[in-house]
Amino acid sequence: MPPDIIEPPHRPRRGSGLPNWLEWATAISALVISICSIGIALYNANIVSKLLKANSYPYLFFSITDATETGPARISVDFMNNGVGPGDERSLKIRVGDRYVTDVGDLIRTALAPEDASLAVKLLVDLHDNEPTRFVASKDRALVFRIAKTAENARYWDRLDQSITSKGWVVEYCYCSVFEECWAARNDARAVEHNTRERVAACVRDEPREFMPKGHYEATPLPPA
Repeated sequence: MPPDIIEPPHRPRRGSGLPNWLEWATAISALVISICSIGIALYNANIVSKLLKANSYPYLFFSITDATETGPARISVDFMNNGVGPGDERSLKIRVGDRYVTDVGDLIRTALAPEDASLAVKLLVDLHDNEPTRFVASKDRALVFRIAKTAENARYWDRLDQSITSKGWVVEYCYCSVFEECWAARNDARAVEHNTRERVAACVRDEPREFMPKGHYEATPLPPA
């Protein structure tokens, strides 16, 4: 027969020395402190997020001016950013009178008399940025187009300049911050009190009416090497 196995003596289990109610109170207190710590961390994260957004808000506005400090007179059309963060311009439309124009030539033909349009388009040569969108840094500006006054085009330049207020150039544009918060704005050259700016969910382009100084274009493939 196999020998009997002698079990070692069982030592009595010692308690914690604390009453049950105090152990429960300690555990619950630790849980409450943990939950409060998480809440404070989330609150601080929300505050930091708001501060980051507040320090990144752009304020993009459209400028049409014929004033220059030095040099020849010129009509200058630009975006300017007076905000504290960069602005991502995603849509631009220009209306002359009751008609949306899509490039500089179209704008000149709409603003001037029909009999002057063809020659005016040739003489009113513009410097431009034909990108469909623009990213404007804080306290910076981005050129849309510019037309200088010369001896050859002075007659047509003056008429174009007068049309800004006589026919009314209305500009509609939309831009976003780096946090994808977007604003739609409308500037009326004749009625400053009608200028508006409002928050929107997103900028939506209206391609047939979008303004590009030299017109809409399709990329031309490069010839084979």
